[in-house]
Amino acid sequence: MDKKQLEIELQKAPPHPAPKYELEQYLTPAELASQILWIAFLKGDIEGKIVIDLGCGTGIFCKGVVLLGGDCICVDIDRDALNVARNFVGKDAEYIQAEVNSFNLTRKIDTVIENPPFGVVNRGIDLKFLLRAMEVANSVYSIHKSNEKTRELIMNMVKEYGYSVELISLNYRLKYYYRWHRKRIYEFPVDLYYLKKMSNS
Repeated sequence: MDKKQLEIELQKAPPHPAPKYELEQYLTPAELASQILWIAFLKGDIEGKIVIDLGCGTGIFCKGVVLLGGDCICVDIDRDALNVARNFVGKDAEYIQAEVNSFNLTRKIDTVIENPPFGVVNRGIDLKFLLRAMEVANSVYSIHKSNEKTRELIMNMVKEYGYSVELISLNYRLKYYYRWHRKRIYEFPVDLYYLKKMSNS
């Protein structure tokens, strides 16, 4: 499977039937998801690996992981989202309904791929997801809003936890999702943080 085929498959990802704004639920665009998954695939962090998506929504990342030869665990607090993910991804993934810090793992995780809430509603929730990701895996791919304050905060935090950081700038094309949205598409820059646990940490 090449990157274009991956994107075509991910375009089939269903939206949440009744997204909850308080959880900042949005469907990650297939173009963006395929970019991130392909980066992780080329770095050797998907094929033959155990990957977890924290805040998986309807399962777009886990679907891609399975298509690229990895095992995936979908974690989300929302039962409705998990039910959609289960129908979309199928039996090839594991599903956990839990808050990001309130579940235990029985397997060693290799990689986290996540698009956490940006903290628009619940301030600091993005960092909570990132901290949890670093607790469970040596390789982390996490999307965050692009601004200098957030960059400085995350860069300092991850280095304290013994991770190297690669910052990749990407474009987020968010389609109309909530009834109060006035545009068909909102387009804005985001930062993908690729974190790797340093061997001497």
